[in-house]
Amino acid sequence: MLRLILAFLAGAVAMSLTVAGIQAIGHQLWPLPAGINPNSHAQMATIVESMPVAAKAWVVLAYAIATAVAVLVATLIARPRWKGLGIALGLLMLGLCAINLSLLPHPLWMAIATLAIPLPIALGVARWRRPAVA
Repeated sequence: MLRLILAFLAGAVAMSLTVAGIQAIGHQLWPLPAGINPNSHAQMATIVESMPVAAKAWVVLAYAIATAVAVLVATLIARPRWKGLGIALGLLMLGLCAINLSLLPHPLWMAIATLAIPLPIALGVARWRRPAVA
C-alpha cells in the first residue's frame, strides 16, 4: 500500500513538473505582453481571450502530456501495476483542469478538450503499462 501511495505522489509531482516545463516553453514561444501583472485576474482574463489558438492548444497539449507522464512514472514505481493509479491521476488532472477553467474565461473548444483528455489518456497509459495476463 505504501508503494502505491508513493507511486501516486511521484506521479503527481511528475505531472506538476511536466506542466510547468511545457508551460515555460510556451511562455518563451508566446511571451506575455510587457507590463502585464500575472497576479491580476482581470489582466490575465484579457490575455487568455487574446491568446493565439496555437498557444491555447499548447496548454491543452501540456495537460495531455503531463497526464501521460504522471501515469507512466506512477506505474513504473508501483508493483504490481494497478490501473487504479491511472484513474486516480487522471481524476487529479481533471480536477486541476476544472479549477483552472473556473478561474479564467476559456473558449468552449478549449474547455471541452481540457476536460475530455485526462481520463482517456490516463487509462490508455495505465492499460499499456499493465502486464499481460499469461
